[in-house]
Amino acid sequence: MSYDLLEQCIYDEDIATYDIITALHPFYRYKLYQKIKENSRLSDDCDIQELALNVIRMLPRLKKSVIDSFEIISLFYGEIRQHHGITTQQANKARINMRKILSISRDDDEVQKQFDTDKKNRYSRLKYGKYSVQDSIDKKLSNNRSRDWHIATSLNESMKFAGLTQSPIESGWFITLTLPSKYRSLSYEQCIEEVNNRLNNIKKYAERSGIVWTGTYVIELHKDETPHIHIIYYVNDFDIMKSQGLRCEKIGTDKQKLEKIIFKFFKEEELRAEVNGLINQEITYFERVLSYIFKDYGKPNTRHGFIGLRRDIRSVWNNLYLGNYGHKSLSYLSDDRLWKSKKYIHSYERIHGDIKVPCSLTLFALRCFKSDKLNHLGGEISLSEYNELSMFEKMKYNKKHIEMYELLNKKKSTNKIRKYNKTLKLLNVNSVFVYLYLYINTKIVYCNFIIEKARGQPPPGERTG
Repeated sequence: MSYDLLEQCIYDEDIATYDIITALHPFYRYKLYQKIKENSRLSDDCDIQELALNVIRMLPRLKKSVIDSFEIISLFYGEIRQHHGITTQQANKARINMRKILSISRDDDEVQKQFDTDKKNRYSRLKYGKYSVQDSIDKKLSNNRSRDWHIATSLNESMKFAGLTQSPIESGWFITLTLPSKYRSLSYEQCIEEVNNRLNNIKKYAERSGIVWTGTYVIELHKDETPHIHIIYYVNDFDIMKSQGLRCEKIGTDKQKLEKIIFKFFKEEELRAEVNGLINQEITYFERVLSYIFKDYGKPNTRHGFIGLRRDIRSVWNNLYLGNYGHKSLSYLSDDRLWKSKKYIHSYERIHGDIKVPCSLTLFALRCFKSDKLNHLGGEISLSEYNELSMFEKMKYNKKHIEMYELLNKKKSTNKIRKYNKTLKLLNVNSVFVYLYLYINTKIVYCNFIIEKARGQPPPGERTG
C-alpha cells in the first residue's frame, strides 16, 4: 500500500484531519492506518479512497488527550531538550498511551528505542573526569537496588523474629494483584492512579482494623503496559484464642482479615486465587521470589516500595550506611541507637555453614516500623503483653528476645533474665513443639522441645539447678 497516496486522499477529503495526523511520527502513523484497516475489516488490497474515509471517520473517536500528544510523542530526544515545558517523562507516558491504542509493546516501538538510545549516548558523552554521566546513573541504580534488596532481606529476617511468618524458619506470603480487564483500554495515567488508590485503601483499612503487617512490593507493567502489583507480605496467621480453646467458632486470623480487605479492592482476584494458587501463595524460597520482584528494578514506570516501614526508610538506610550521622533523617535516633544500628547494618548471621543472612536486629534497632508493637519488641514486655504474643514469639522470647533486649538497651542483669525465665516456666513453655535452630542455654527452664537439624551447643539432658 502506498501511504503517500493514502495521505493525498485524506488531504483531498479533509485538510483538518490531514494536519492532525501528519503531526504524528511516520512509524505511529502507518501503524494507526493498519489498525484502522483491521477495525474496519478491510482487506489488504482494499480501495485507498475507502480507507481514507475510514481514517477521517475514526480519528475523532480517539481520546482528545491522545490526539493532543501526537506532536510530543513524535519529537526526538534532541528536540525535547529544546522545547521548554516538555519533559522526557511526559513524552514517555504519552507513548505508552499510543502503544496501548496500537497494541504494540515497548520493545517493538522503534521511536521509543531511538529516543532511549539518543538519551543514553548523550549521557555517555558528558564526562566529569574519567566518568560519564551514564556511569553515575548506572552506579546509582546498582547502589539503590542493593540497598532495597538489603532492606527487604532484613525485613524478612525481622518478621521471622516477630512471628509474622509461616514459621520461625520460613518466610511470608506472595500475592499478585491485577486490575479488571476494562482498565486495559484506559490511559496509563488512569490505570496507575487506580492501582495507587487501591493499594493505599488496603493499607488504610488494615490500619483501621488493627492489623499489623509489613511487606515489599513492586508496581510494574504487563506486556500491554497496564500496571499490576506483586507483594511479599508478612502478617500474623496464628489464632491465639482458638488455640487456647477460648472460643469454638473461629473469627479469623489477621492474615484472613487482611486477605478479605485485599479482595475487597481486587474482587476479581479472589476468584482467580481460588482457581490459581499462584495468585496468593506461601513463600518456600524467599530469594527466588525476591529476585522475581527485583527483575525489572530501575526500568521505566516500575516502582518498588515497602509496607509498614518509615516513609524515609531509604534515606535513613543510605545515611546510616554511608556514615552521614548528622543528616536530619537520623535525628530521631539517640546516640546509642545510632551506634548499634550502624553495627547491625553491616553484620550478618551465619546459618547452614557459609550461608549468611542480614541481621534480624537492624530494623528493630532503627525503630523504623510504623507499628509501635513491632518497634517495642526490642524493649521490655509485660506479662499481659506477653500473653498476646504468637506461638513463635513465645518460643523465641525465652532466649532471643532477651538477647535483643539486652543488646539494644545495654542492661546485662542476671536477675532480670532469671525473672523472665521464671515467668516462662509458669506459662508452661515446654509444651510448645517447634523446630529450633537456637538452643535455650539456661539452667532453670524445662527443655522438652523436639529438636531437628540442631546446631551449636546441645541442650541439657535433664533439669538442673
